[in-house]
Parts: sequence; C-alpha cells; structure tokens
Amino acid sequence: MGILTRIVRLCKADIHGVMDQMEDRGLLLRQHLREMEKALWLKEVRLKKMRGSRCQAQQEYDKYKRECEKMEQDLTISIEKDRDDISRLLIRKLKPMAGHKDELGHHIETLDREIAQVQDCIDKQRLQYEQFRLKSSEYCHKTEQQEWRKSMSPILPDITSQDLCDEEIELELLQRKEALKGGTRT
Repeated sequence: MGILTRIVRLCKADIHGVMDQMEDRGLLLRQHLREMEKALWLKEVRLKKMRGSRCQAQQEYDKYKRECEKMEQDLTISIEKDRDDISRLLIRKLKPMAGHKDELGHHIETLDREIAQVQDCIDKQRLQYEQFRLKSSEYCHKTEQQEWRKSMSPILPDITSQDLCDEEIELELLQRKEALKGGTRT
C-alpha cells in the first residue's frame, strides 16, 4: 500500500509540475490585479450606497426633528391656553414621531461607524493593490529582461562568462605599457 501511495503522489507532483510550466505567470498576475481592482470597485460601490443611505436617513432625521420642534411649540402654546384636548392630540402625535426620530439618530450613528470601517478597509486594500501592482510590474519587467537575454544570448557573447585570470590582466597591462612607450619614442 505504501508503494501505491508514493506512486500516486509522484504522479500528482508531475501533473502539478506540468501545469506550473504551462501557466504564464504574467497573465496570472494581470488576472489577479483585475480581480483585485474589481473587488475594490464593488466595495466602493457598496460604500457609495451606504453614504447615500446615510444622507437619506439624515434628511429624514432633520425633517422629523423640525416637525417635533414645531409640535413642541404648539404643545407649549396649547398648554398655556388650557387646551387639554389639543395638548393630548399633540402628545399622541409627538411621542411616536420623537421615537422614530431617535431610531433614525441611532441608525445614522451605526451607518457612520460602518462607513468608517468600510472606508478604512478600502484604503488598506487599495494600498495593498498598489503595492501588488508595483511588484507585479517589476516582476513582469524582470521576466521580459530575462527573456530578452535568453533570446539575445546566441547573438551577444555572455559578458559574465568572460572572467579574466590575473595572468591575462598582467599580460594586457604589459602590452599597453609597451604600446605607450613605443608611441612616445617616435
């Protein structure tokens, strides 16, 4: 059973190796960048919707606040004029409206926290995206340079393989000194 397991593992490794060679890492990097950009865009759309909801909630809150303030003024006037029937009617309207206004206030606070969290997340992911984009650009550039060197290697001599020994350097130095001495005599 151990041999069969090892053979299966070896086959899987060979398949993964073949797949790795088939994949173009540059294409994969660009695809990952597109996916990251799309994810950021979707989060920004979500953030925009959240801000729109917050704005709408704020407008409703302001409307209920103005109505509550007006009813409070009317209630004060009706109490001063001893109009208990009108005062009761205004209190019946004011209590639910004030409760709804308070709920909207809590909803706005919750939206503010969520918006800040999503904005922070987007900022961090945008920074990661930019760093990844720069690294992938650098990787692609290095890969292009390596491919160029491979394609040019038969045409251009390999400079790194031409290590000169000390004797060759000494010989070159002596030849140059001789040439200078010979050139100054004439």
